[in-house]
Amino acid sequence: MPANPFDVGETYDRVEDIHQQFGGNRYSGIAPCADYPYVFIFFGESGEWHGYDDELLDDGRFFYTGEGRDGDMTMDGGNAAIRDHAANGDELHVFESREGAWEVSYVGQYEYKDHKHPRLPDRNGNMRDAIRFELVPAGGQDIDVGARSLDNLSTEELYERAEQSVSGERRPAEGSSSRTVYQRSEVVKEYALDAADGVCQGCGDDAPFHDENGEPFLEVHHLRRRSDGGADHPDNVIALCPNCHRRVHHGEDGDEFNQDLIEKVESRT
Repeated sequence: MPANPFDVGETYDRVEDIHQQFGGNRYSGIAPCADYPYVFIFFGESGEWHGYDDELLDDGRFFYTGEGRDGDMTMDGGNAAIRDHAANGDELHVFESREGAWEVSYVGQYEYKDHKHPRLPDRNGNMRDAIRFELVPAGGQDIDVGARSLDNLSTEELYERAEQSVSGERRPAEGSSSRTVYQRSEVVKEYALDAADGVCQGCGDDAPFHDENGEPFLEVHHLRRRSDGGADHPDNVIALCPNCHRRVHHGEDGDEFNQDLIEKVESRT
């Protein structure tokens, strides 16, 4: 495989920097390349106008609606290119549309995990069987913690394991031939919750309630989105109560509040 030609968080001209260089249909949301082992995926607010339901979650997972504007979606063309990318030796590269014409930012390289067939409206508002893919960040996702569970790791050990995965280290856990492997996003999430110790890192109040397992309920927030260069790294996460989490994403002062959170985390490191 050639080296990844894109940098996470960088902005590109879709026509000049992507399609003229590597090929693929400049007007499609899913653009396989004939001469390169790439499948480009594009998403943005305009997709909602055509009945697409795309969602980039804080834990790194990406839910993407397949192609097909009218009637039921079928597993062919670009949809099959996503599902079969690993078997075909292709990489999935995800971009988010920006405000400028043909301006996109690079979110990262992803891998197909699963797909479902929800009922969603097409561009005419008619309900149809859609295809919604679940994609996960590619590479460096598995973290070996030996025979222990995440609950038995200290905050410092959780941080260390997650950081090793981000830096590309694959150091096995010591002391046991039995292995327990977690996704990096699980370890990063557990680190943020463990470090918060039941207290919202935004408002400083205790978690508003306990979940079904008796644990304080907080939500993990990525301070910098992947499309803005943010990594699935313990230094990029913080645990918030649902109210503060909604304030970051939907509040009038959301950007300012998020910057305050970034400064709060940086002051601890």
